[in-house]
Amino acid sequence: MATQEQIKSLKIDENVFELLEDTTLEYLVHFAAPFTGCDKCLVPKGTAFAPHSPMRSDALYIHLVDEENKELFERMRAQVKVNYNNLFSRLQGFSFFITEEQLKMLPLEFRSGSIERVLEIIRQLRSPVYPIFQ
Repeated sequence: MATQEQIKSLKIDENVFELLEDTTLEYLVHFAAPFTGCDKCLVPKGTAFAPHSPMRSDALYIHLVDEENKELFERMRAQVKVNYNNLFSRLQGFSFFITEEQLKMLPLEFRSGSIERVLEIIRQLRSPVYPIFQ
């Protein structure tokens, strides 16, 4: 399995992109319980993300670059309260992710790095050099 040092050497987070239009994205919902849910929300145009670590063989976790998006998080929290009411008091946070397919299809503009570099990182993480998903 790839070490944190190997993953860090890929400089995944140097690839910052923003949405060119309002876009519906899925995200994971984490609870202080043996359960992780999934939901989706409309993320506003101009929201910037940076990938930071592998999620699965065709996806990377991404985080918001500008943490000033309180309205987005409030909408997400409200949605969790409706969809996971019994677990809401145990809400721990959210994890956005992006797949290879989404990278190719979503309306994105890269502030730094490139789509080609992110796709190459995903391919490298699947390779025997970084056997994270073997």
